[in-house]
Amino acid sequence: MKINYGLSGLGGIARIHLMAIKNIKVAGSFDFDIDLTGLSTTSSAHKSEGISLGFKNVVDKFESLLDLNVDLVDICTPNFLHKDQITASALAGKNIYSEKPLGMNSKETEEIVKAVSKRRVKNQVAFMIRFIPAVAYAHSILSQELLGKVYAFRGEFFHSSYLNRSKVMSWRLERSKSGGGALFDLGSHMIDLVRFLLGDFESVRSKMKTVVTQRFDGEKMQNVDVDDWALIFADLKSGATGTIESSRVAAGKEGTRLEIYAEKGSIFINTDNPYIPEVFDVNSKHIYFDDELLLKDEFYRNIVKVYPPQKLSQGFMIDAHMTSLIFFFKSIMGEEIEGLPTFEDGHEVQIILEMASAV
Repeated sequence: MKINYGLSGLGGIARIHLMAIKNIKVAGSFDFDIDLTGLSTTSSAHKSEGISLGFKNVVDKFESLLDLNVDLVDICTPNFLHKDQITASALAGKNIYSEKPLGMNSKETEEIVKAVSKRRVKNQVAFMIRFIPAVAYAHSILSQELLGKVYAFRGEFFHSSYLNRSKVMSWRLERSKSGGGALFDLGSHMIDLVRFLLGDFESVRSKMKTVVTQRFDGEKMQNVDVDDWALIFADLKSGATGTIESSRVAAGKEGTRLEIYAEKGSIFINTDNPYIPEVFDVNSKHIYFDDELLLKDEFYRNIVKVYPPQKLSQGFMIDAHMTSLIFFFKSIMGEEIEGLPTFEDGHEVQIILEMASAV
């Protein structure tokens, strides 16, 4: 089956999506082929580049993209454009894959959920960290309660590039265009991961800080009105308590980590090794579970079938995005797949982001 792919935006994350799509054949043989049918971009430089990348049609208006025979629209534009582009796509009957966060606020995401529900289009948020084997391994352990009840967790999502004061002003540093800073950009991933593995949030408290308060926009210095660092203290409905720290100024400690502490041991997920988490028993001894036991979990079974082995890896970022996109394409073809992050999940994450931003 040919899937006609439409892309909105050609910034950094869009290029990662395209690299992931180009590498799908690495992951195996699938019952679909991706046709680069259309690209929407307002950048004149990106128009010629889109053609060189293989897009059959390059348009400068988003509405023109919807007029093409595309089966899905991949939203890779700045956050403030998400709601209008998603709702227009839903109205046109297009399936939608969107970068995170889903919208600027929960009012927008509520409208988005209503729009896609009304038109019954397939939808997924690019919470790609769900789709690494280490997370699937943890999902199997937790769903089978092999380590007992979880009582605490600690999540970290750290980047460092914004510590560079010469980094220029961008839409990500303007609240009116991004909705928020490190919390929205990175924390949204970790909030989704905690929800997916450990359950819904009961309450949150937070601390936030802007480290570099001004940036050069090419003409003059502009005030930065979003956070560079954020720390959430969260209570889950399950009774577990923990923290989520997100930073774009963490020099020397780039990466994504989630520590889960339970009655019979602990699980440490680290994207430095996306294939398997470290698991410890009550005596702090490494333990390993047989694949036969882990394969009882459907989500784990699906992930290990698709995620490329180490010798074929294109790097964690490409591999995770590729696996996420593969499952979205499979859902478009009618497969019912457990564990996909829908726009409803994106809306729930947005509610938690707002709760954390308000305190």
